[in-house]
Amino acid sequence: MTWYEVLEVPPDATTREIRRAYVALARRSHPDFHASADPPTRAANEVRMRRLNEAWAVLGDPSRRAAYDLTLRGFEAESAAPPPPRPTGAPDPDFVPYDDSDDTDYAALLDDAPRGNGASLPRGAQLLPAVLFGLAVFCMSAGLFSSLGPLFGFGVICLVLSGLSFLLIPMFAVMRSLQSDRD
Repeated sequence: MTWYEVLEVPPDATTREIRRAYVALARRSHPDFHASADPPTRAANEVRMRRLNEAWAVLGDPSRRAAYDLTLRGFEAESAAPPPPRPTGAPDPDFVPYDDSDDTDYAALLDDAPRGNGASLPRGAQLLPAVLFGLAVFCMSAGLFSSLGPLFGFGVICLVLSGLSFLLIPMFAVMRSLQSDRD
């Protein structure tokens, strides 16, 4: 069945005639028009509406219709007419998301590749700011709810130490890295 037969128009119909036929058939077949019908009738109308939309997508666009008419005559649409231009922002059909090359030196491609001998800080020093912050929140909350001033004060001290460690530990890591680069 051709798209012309779906829209019930002859192949030599004008774009205006095709549009009128599509609108008239869409009004009769639209699923909302048959909302109170039984499920098989609604399903049949949904399928019919999909076919009408597909036919309109091809026959309503002059370049797609010309390519479709060529295929109906037995010609290849790709060899007779150039493909329609790709819309701006559309993905490139030649794009391949997987690169199977043997490039394994990824560290050299990254800006943050380790320098020198890769000196790093011990895990405890890396976690210290977060642990101190968690302890500060806990102690300050517990001190407020239990009205214990010393516990709240300890939480404030932990908060200050946490802030300092957030600043000082990265600086220490940079200095250590620079020192290892010189060695």
